[in-house]
Amino acid sequence: MKTIKLGLIGAGGISQAHCRTIASIDGAEFIAVSELVVANLERTKERWGIENTFTDYNEMLKMDELDAVFVCTPTGVHAPPTVAALKAGKHVLCEKPMEATLDAATEMVRTAHETGKILMVALKLRYSPQVIKAKAIVDAGTLGDIYYAETVADRRRGNPGGSFIRKATAGLGASADIGVYALDTALHLMGHPKPIAVSGITSNYLSLHNTWNPVLKETEVEDFGVGWVLFDNGARLVFKTCWCMNMDSLGGTFFLGTKAGLRIGIGEVRGPQDGVRVYGDKDGEFHDETFTDFESVDVFLAEDTAFIEAVREGKPSPIDPDGMLLTNVIIQGVIDSSEAGGREVEVTVPTF
Repeated sequence: MKTIKLGLIGAGGISQAHCRTIASIDGAEFIAVSELVVANLERTKERWGIENTFTDYNEMLKMDELDAVFVCTPTGVHAPPTVAALKAGKHVLCEKPMEATLDAATEMVRTAHETGKILMVALKLRYSPQVIKAKAIVDAGTLGDIYYAETVADRRRGNPGGSFIRKATAGLGASADIGVYALDTALHLMGHPKPIAVSGITSNYLSLHNTWNPVLKETEVEDFGVGWVLFDNGARLVFKTCWCMNMDSLGGTFFLGTKAGLRIGIGEVRGPQDGVRVYGDKDGEFHDETFTDFESVDVFLAEDTAFIEAVREGKPSPIDPDGMLLTNVIIQGVIDSSEAGGREVEVTVPTF
């Protein structure tokens, strides 16, 4: 079995999770790492035994033996190394979200199409048993046509600080950091309908005026965002996310279908209870089903294994980048609408 040789671009916190999982996957290894922060570079080299180190990823990408790279830079600088790697003939797994702006994300997807290389965005919850079960229920036609949904990712006091709150590095705040999990889950279950209009609001009032952490007063991105999305099939989606709020919950993630409804609660995608619940009727009586007995799954391992297998076997990206791009279309719509005073804005899905 051929060993898939990998390069790592960005050696911050999230990269260590990927280093851990790759170390446990037979036939895959990191052989090079590129990082601007020397301390992170040396730590990653020593901890994981990565032989080749660089401070310029363009130099690393000249290594002919590299099959693929993992891009673990901050959100606002995902596109440059991803595009460079694809053009250098390398497959790419890029940490979520795809990018901070729709234009940058579009460039990534367009380059993947032009080069024929895999572009996978790391959405770990796609590999959770709860999402897999919910998707199977929807695909079986149990819900009928989904006409309305709400999806939530929230924290009460969960602003992560650091590079996450800087416009230059993150570009976006809660909408991209945790909101993308909820938004991707909703679109995945709904079958990726095409968004055509969005209205939304964003703010960072609580971070700027908080009383629990003075550092967060330097927040430059949104800590709260809500979007109202219209799809071309007539369905509507409410998208809610926040790092900070004076409330215990923004609600939950649920889907209303013509035959049944479904709730899901898992990790960053909140719900009143963990698990999957289906609400329907049978012979005129309520007929509900609850699924909570799920085995524990290492979602990072499942995610990285799927990527490695796709590279080895020449399969398409395990997470379609065209579908993933819809999260950027919607988030950009929320930002644009908020800047326009909350008025509805039309959105356009890029074509390739």
